Amino acid sequence: MKHFIVGPVEMYPCTKDVYKNEMVYFRTPEFSNIVFDSIDKLSKLIGNTEPNSLIYLTASGTAAMEAVVENSVFENDKVLVINGGTFGKRFCELMKYHNKNYDSIELPWGKALTKDILYQYDNMNYTMLFVNLHETSVGQLYDIQLISEFCKKNNMLLVVDAISTFLADDYDMNKFDIDCTIVSSQKGLCLSAGLSFVSVSKRMKEKILNCIKPSSSYFDLKDYFNNIKRGQTPYTPAVAIMYELRAILNYIESCGGKKAWLDYIASKAQYFRKKACEYGYQIPSYPLSNMLTPLYFEDINAGELVAELKDRFQIYVNPCGGELADKLIRISHIGNTNIEDIDNLFEKMNSIIVELKNKELCI
Repeated sequence: MKHFIVGPVEMYPCTKDVYKNEMVYFRTPEFSNIVFDSIDKLSKLIGNTEPNSLIYLTASGTAAMEAVVENSVFENDKVLVINGGTFGKRFCELMKYHNKNYDSIELPWGKALTKDILYQYDNMNYTMLFVNLHETSVGQLYDIQLISEFCKKNNMLLVVDAISTFLADDYDMNKFDIDCTIVSSQKGLCLSAGLSFVSVSKRMKEKILNCIKPSSSYFDLKDYFNNIKRGQTPYTPAVAIMYELRAILNYIESCGGKKAWLDYIASKAQYFRKKACEYGYQIPSYPLSNMLTPLYFEDINAGELVAELKDRFQIYVNPCGGELADKLIRISHIGNTNIEDIDNLFEKMNSIIVELKNKELCI
């Protein structure tokens, strides 16, 4: 079995090995020390030097998205959302559900975010911008430099769902003046699903601490910021995943740190895309993350290719939903995979595609 999906990914041995050992009770100084060490290392990878600025939730990435919306968007805010797929749309749905004042930049399939598009919303009194920086559903990576400059010009808080770009692409909160970063455990960190992380700038933290009463008691982020000072959470955390987190952070350090890690992910992405072009696969022309490569098919059913890879070879790739379900698949480059695994994937895909094309001819 081999996973080429964006999450949960093919995990590394170091994270699996944590279950061989006993785990301490989480309401102890020993566990707090694990949290302090992991939060410090993770903050450095995210690029945030603000103290006590990173909290973690026992919840999915979507829960963290909702918590940030509910804890930071107030009545006097006017929010702009970049909506280019499933996860941009999710921010819009959360804004609507919580009765927030927002507008969305609608990007149809295949349309890249450009300066001309973004600056149509210049000088319109927006106070915050929310973006899923890598629109996982289609694979488009937005230009963080462009977005950052736009937000600075308009004095807007910048909130980034970095769930499927963190630890795959160049990402740094201080470098790009990002006010809030949302990350989850099962993608770039290559851990089990179940934890999400929220890292904030000084001004974003002050805004959250001024939130009087969010609709959810469990997701009142003030409690999390107060508790993280002592290396704890208000409620029972996913203890085992915190052990996984410590293991993967130490492993990244042993591999040479952030740059070496990103370089390796990029090398796998580049190798895959070069081979895909040689075989005649169609890759969309918009900017791509090193996290994954989308492949577009016109002459076979993409959903059938996904199913055949799973059923016959136990190889898992990401399908697509909605109107692209029969046209697009997504191949992940994160997790414990290598060049030999990529070659094997192409061998299996090529053989299935020949069969599917022959099947179409016989119908």
